[in-house]
Amino acid sequence: MLAFDHIVVASENPLDDRRQLTEKYNLTGVPGGHHENWGTFNELSYFSNRNYIEWLGLQHPDTASQSDNPLIQQFKQTFDQGNMGPFQFALRTTDMDGYISYFRSQNIAYTGPFPGERMRPDGSVLKWRMLFPKGPAGLPPLPFLIEWEGVNEPSQASDINAEKFQSLSIGTEEIERYKEVLVHTFQLKNMEEPSQLTYRWPLQNGELILTKGQHIFVHFDTFQL
Repeated sequence: MLAFDHIVVASENPLDDRRQLTEKYNLTGVPGGHHENWGTFNELSYFSNRNYIEWLGLQHPDTASQSDNPLIQQFKQTFDQGNMGPFQFALRTTDMDGYISYFRSQNIAYTGPFPGERMRPDGSVLKWRMLFPKGPAGLPPLPFLIEWEGVNEPSQASDINAEKFQSLSIGTEEIERYKEVLVHTFQLKNMEEPSQLTYRWPLQNGELILTKGQHIFVHFDTFQL
């Protein structure tokens, strides 16, 4: 089963934005690192059921503009339009190759996998892969899949907040079309009966919710992003 891995927040100043949230809710945050190949950097806040918030900032605009990574392309467009805030999220898998085979068998368009890495503040290198399924035009971008090499955790256990992720809610006006795409692309199971145009699917560490509107909301124990 897929798990919620992280929400990506476009930020003009990741450190300030991270501090604003962590100080407001008495949370812990940590520096992320620099993505030299993408021209970006980040700040992070980790939570106890293996997920985190990422504040993504622009360091080298020319490098970001030349990236072929769909997340960086989406971030650069979002940043240039001044739309700061949550704009994308990742679902974690331990079988990315299985999803690639499934996408091919179902003629689901995708790009990747893209390798990623960043140097942590302690000098160690964290590596991962990202896979980007493509949805129909006119619908919100689909979340991307991420697979970690090892475990993505801060170097100190004390930097993991006791708060837990509860649910992520996506809003779109094309709720029925987007629901069909989500189910088919990610093989979502055990869908509950809809209630007032709300669909829910279990994740390994919480719940994915689809409602009518235009938003991405992430709910934790005592706060919403």
